[in-house]
Amino acid sequence: MTLIPPPEVQDTAPRRKRWPRAVAWTLGALVVLEVSINVALNLGAVQAIMRRSTSRTELTWKRAWWLWPFGQLHLYDFTLTQQNDHRWWQVDMDTLDAHVSLTALLRKRVDVQRIDGHGARFRMEPSFGVEKEPPPGPDYRPWVIQLADVTVHEVRELDFGRVRFVGNLDVQGTLDLKGRERIHVETPSIRVVSGAMEFDREPVARLERLEAKAALDVPFTEEKGWDLSRALSARVTSQMALLPLDWLNEHLGADNAVSLSGGEGKLDLDLRLQDGALADGSRLDVEGAEVTLQAGPIRARAPWALKAALAAKGPEERQGTVRLTFAPVRVSGPGETAAEVPEIILTVLARRAAARSDWELEPDLRVARSQPMDLRMLNPWLARTIEIDSGSMTLQSRARAKSAKAQDALRLSVDSDLVSGRMGSVKVLLRAEADVDARNLSWDTKSLTLTGTTLRLTNVSTNGPVPIRAWSGVFTLPQARLSLSPTVLTARFSSQLTDTQPVAALLTSAKNLPRFLSSLLNIRGVTVTGRVQIDEAGLQLRELKADGEGFSLQGHLDLAQGELTGALLTSLGVLTGGIEFKPGGPDLHLMNAKQWFAKQPAPPFR
Repeated sequence: MTLIPPPEVQDTAPRRKRWPRAVAWTLGALVVLEVSINVALNLGAVQAIMRRSTSRTELTWKRAWWLWPFGQLHLYDFTLTQQNDHRWWQVDMDTLDAHVSLTALLRKRVDVQRIDGHGARFRMEPSFGVEKEPPPGPDYRPWVIQLADVTVHEVRELDFGRVRFVGNLDVQGTLDLKGRERIHVETPSIRVVSGAMEFDREPVARLERLEAKAALDVPFTEEKGWDLSRALSARVTSQMALLPLDWLNEHLGADNAVSLSGGEGKLDLDLRLQDGALADGSRLDVEGAEVTLQAGPIRARAPWALKAALAAKGPEERQGTVRLTFAPVRVSGPGETAAEVPEIILTVLARRAAARSDWELEPDLRVARSQPMDLRMLNPWLARTIEIDSGSMTLQSRARAKSAKAQDALRLSVDSDLVSGRMGSVKVLLRAEADVDARNLSWDTKSLTLTGTTLRLTNVSTNGPVPIRAWSGVFTLPQARLSLSPTVLTARFSSQLTDTQPVAALLTSAKNLPRFLSSLLNIRGVTVTGRVQIDEAGLQLRELKADGEGFSLQGHLDLAQGELTGALLTSLGVLTGGIEFKPGGPDLHLMNAKQWFAKQPAPPFR
């Protein structure tokens, strides 16, 4: 007898068999999907999809796995590269974990709710030879990237080309990017654990503390591309230990005549940026140890300080101040002769009214009167021109009256007492004063430009064959340059002489020259111009010209240890004569003087 189960029992049995199959199929599908996702991640399929959408952005990684939809996406050796017409930048991370929406990727969106990265490096370089990206077609739909709750630990490098940070930095923030429309980045927390700043791979500062927050908002226009002009707003507070300034020497050039050493210090920074511009409340304080400046034969040593601040002066004006101080400054020359300048302060005051886009700058230079400096330290340079037996000089800035113009605050005065010296066998006494226009001071690593300097000589007396008594003269230097190694002064000069004793002494110094030339002593208003060079070998005059009423002179001269060599052509009234200066004494040429002088070309400067 065959027993047949009731119908309800017959229906239950197949259903019991179908449940395990359904679960198995579901699990199998999930496994296949997980495998497909991880294969796609590791074989470059995702990168290829993005690469077809935009040639300027590239995502790569070496290994990845993702337990979708329950777990995080894990990427190893992750790299994001972006390039445009002007900049190329790249972010590398050792590991990156993120909660990513898979369905959003199918809609050209990268939606990430949490990112946790470790071991990051960032590099930015100028972009060259990149063709301008063609405008998109009418069906173009840009990628949208939204990264929320981003935390990156151990940022080891921020490389901006010549400037680089290396160390350990933590960053938190968000990113919202829509291709060819806008980039918005918020970083509410940037903190340095440890690190150093480098310039051309040379350490220049050690970061002791840095905290920052920033916002970057970059719009895109078809005319300008990504517009960074007003993109950045930030606040950075930092304390750094500055390393010795010796690293600057490499950037000054191998043949540079100036070198720096020492000068390490402490830096305290509060930097504020608003819409890409420096904002009110920014300040910088630097306290430096003694720095040594070697410029040719001169060495200066001084502690230094730098203070800068920007503040609002009412609703219509902003004011910034930069002050650089050296105090005290000890100056020494050959033979360790030294003097001290109590204080040198350079201040630049910047003002800008609300209606103006440019800043009005007002510099001010204050040099406290120095201790007397022994001028004998110049003998290694000047001995073949004039050997100094005694005398000193002082340096100070010119006192500025309240009604004086701003440029008067940038003038230096160098004064001497009565200087005694010798030019060969001729005894010389004089006082000198130089007025230096600091606005024209410039330095090109080998020399110092002194254009605009005025030199006043007073109480000049000599005991030569034709003595000079209490002569005074003023010389302006429209061009002047002091080379530092070796020390060479080259200048173009001019003077309006009211007393022609030096010219008369020069022309009547030899016993075989006619004494009627002493009548030159009565000529007034003689204009003298020429070029001069002073170096360790002596003094050279070129393009020398003098003109007065009924009088003219031209020629070239060399002076070394009191000995003159060279040639002059002089006209006094109707008389014209040539004078040849040579060892043993000068000779007079009255016959065919102009033809003789034409055969006496001036040798070039040494």
